[in-house]
Amino acid sequence: MEYYEMLLPGITVVPIIGVVVLLIWRKANKKQAAIIGILSESVALVIPLVLLSVLRRNESIVFSLPWIPNMGVSFRLSLNWLSLTFLMTEVIVTLVAMVYSLGEKTGEKHSNYYYALLLLFSLGMSGTTLSDDVFLFYIFWELMLVASVLLILVWGHGEIRFKVALKYFIFTHLGSLMVLVCLITMYVNFGTANMTEWMAQVSSLPVNMQVFMIIFFLIGFSVKMAIFPLHIWLPDAHTVAPMPVTIILAAAMLSMGTYGILRFPFTFFTLERLQPFAIWMMLAGLVSEVYGALMALAEKDIKRIIAFSSVSQMGYILFGLGTLTMRGMQGAIMHVVYHAIIKGLLFMVVGILIAITNERDIQKISGLGFKFPALCISAAIGVLGISGMPPLGIFNSEWMIFAGGFDSGVSIALTVMTLIGSLLTVIYALRFFGSIFF
Repeated sequence: MEYYEMLLPGITVVPIIGVVVLLIWRKANKKQAAIIGILSESVALVIPLVLLSVLRRNESIVFSLPWIPNMGVSFRLSLNWLSLTFLMTEVIVTLVAMVYSLGEKTGEKHSNYYYALLLLFSLGMSGTTLSDDVFLFYIFWELMLVASVLLILVWGHGEIRFKVALKYFIFTHLGSLMVLVCLITMYVNFGTANMTEWMAQVSSLPVNMQVFMIIFFLIGFSVKMAIFPLHIWLPDAHTVAPMPVTIILAAAMLSMGTYGILRFPFTFFTLERLQPFAIWMMLAGLVSEVYGALMALAEKDIKRIIAFSSVSQMGYILFGLGTLTMRGMQGAIMHVVYHAIIKGLLFMVVGILIAITNERDIQKISGLGFKFPALCISAAIGVLGISGMPPLGIFNSEWMIFAGGFDSGVSIALTVMTLIGSLLTVIYALRFFGSIFF
């Protein structure tokens, strides 16, 4: 086994060590717990950067150890360019959220448990992107959910957090169960949990079974993406969750649904088999884009405004994936990264606004532009970014998504409507910025 293969499991092992240290060190104050969390996450970020030079020479880096041989299950991790993109996005977002939380009151009590759960939340996402064994994949996928639910349940705002956490758990778990049905179906048919080996065997499945699994995969992962009408868990979860957790939920966890679609139906099934679903994905993306923007325009709570914008932005991503073109899918992946940057920025701005005004109603906040110029500039960058203004990144990703729509061969009218619908993003973004700062 090469040295670089031995480094790969460190991305998952180091956060676990951090969690163990935090659980043992019960008397750690918030600053001490934060240092452990930040150091653990920083090492998890450095490892893939070190492996970049190796990845340039190889298509992927694989680490594998036998785990449950009788069941064909192994501890198998694989790093490739697709998983690297999502891995780096979620690790950086989590690291930023941990640093940001130092300036918040959240986590002052039971700091060791708070940062341990943040590490487990990140570990769930990291393991999801790296797993090449279906058994391992589902363990990390559920860890991501359990850690985030506990963070909302314990450190969320208001008594409503119990109902919100329950709704979030039940609804997203139903989506996970749809994914699990497909995973078990393939495991039973192929007799192995190795996802790489599945690629060569999926075509042998009956057509009806393939169609059934594509539908279940798309719906299951769309729940995690919060695509309308499967989004009902998101606004409340984002609103009630402490701000650092909201940042991770919006900027990192939503992208796991996109990764799931790319990793499973788009990897295992042929373009011919996926083609009938293209128009439905594009249509769902358009509806989600418009609905999320309209709700962001109607909302008064500044945190819910940005939360509903996530529903809208995920619509762009699903539309790009639905084009089934290279440009459309590349644009969707780019949009995941740019959305994470902008959404993290906007939620941090909202967190500071709430802290300095002790108010969340947009109608009761105004004239802050000259009082807090740095915050105003940060908000302006976020607003221009989410609106897709050049030369900021989302302009590039939206350009490719729309280009993919025109290349797709599906109704041009659908792409034109999506393009026109993007004007709603500009309207709610300018309303948010203008009302608060002027």
